[in-house]
Parts: sequence; structure tokens; C-alpha cells
Amino acid sequence: MKAFLELIAERLLNKFPESMENIAVVLPSKRSVVFLKSYLSKRISKPIFLPQFFSIEEFIENLSNLKVLDNLSLQFYLYQSYLQNPPLKADSFDKFMSWSSMLLHDFNEVDRNLVDAKLVFTNLKNVKELENWSLEEWSFSESELTDSQESFVEFYNGFFQWYRNFNSLLLRKNHAYQGMAYKKAALEIEDKELSWEKVWFVGLNAL
Repeated sequence: MKAFLELIAERLLNKFPESMENIAVVLPSKRSVVFLKSYLSKRISKPIFLPQFFSIEEFIENLSNLKVLDNLSLQFYLYQSYLQNPPLKADSFDKFMSWSSMLLHDFNEVDRNLVDAKLVFTNLKNVKELENWSLEEWSFSESELTDSQESFVEFYNGFFQWYRNFNSLLLRKNHAYQGMAYKKAALEIEDKELSWEKVWFVGLNAL
């Protein structure tokens, strides 16, 4: 039984026997790119222009014109963004790292799903307020909030501002986190002039 990528190599050569230079092939990973190139090389008996190969991440970088950074680099930029509008008691970088991965994950999910970040983070703050207030500590009276309640509200109030700071800082450097790059590519794709006649998406089960 032939491997999936072996079948794709055969199909590419059957469909474009003379040249594939105006074709882009997008695969799930760099590893799958290597295997597809190997299958093609075994079937080519004459000089031929191959397609341009991309992992899905490389393809999104190409469309968005942004470089997706590794997680550690993103954490440093996120901390800078956090310090632009810190809460009353700002965390040290070490303490920040204990929870910032979850915040970065949330930013990714918001952008990957193309939802309104302001609405999401405002609603999240409201939900967390309701989850954490107890009848003993809080009521609908006009009494002031306790210090812990004030700190809690301020923390969740900061999410959207940190999101904006983070996006602005990265854009100035042509950098991005994954969801940010996906969002920019999606919003600009209709106006972007692609340099290929066809784009083949191969082995991607969830676009």
C-alpha cells in the first residue's frame, strides 16, 4: 500500500508533468515537506521546476508578512506590554511567567477564531467577578471593595490593554504570535495578490 504523500507526488507529476513552478503546496509540518520532496525526487527522470513547499506555519508567515516567534521570545515581549499598564502590584518576571503562558494561549485562541478581543476580555472580567465574590465579602451596597477585590478587578481589567500593547509592540517589529499571524492573513487574503496559480493544501484535516 502506497503512502499518502507518495500518492500526492504521483498526482502532482501527472497533473503538472512539465513544470510546477507556479504551484504552492502547503503541508502540516516541515517533516511532511521533506517526505513529499523525497517521493517526488524518486519519480523525476528529467529536469523540472518543482512547486514551492510550505509548512502551514510558513505559509501563514508568508501571507501575513510577519515572523512568528518562539514562545520564550513572546513571553519577553508580553512582559514589556504588561509593564506598560501594570496593576498596582506588578509581578516580577519570574512570577509573571507562572501565569503568562495561559494569557498568551488566550490571545492565540481569540485571534485564531477571529473574535472581538475587547468583548471577550470584558465578558471574562465580568464572569470572574461573579465567580469570586462571596455573600460574606460583597453585596450590592455602596461600601468600598476590599483590597483583594480591587486587585482582582484591576487584574482582569488589564487583559484587553495588554492585548493591545502586545499586538502593537509586535507589529512594529514585524513579529507575531501564531494567532496574530493567522488573523492578519485571514483579514487581508481577499486583497492579497498571490504569486502562484494554484495552492494545494495537503494532509490538513482542520482548516
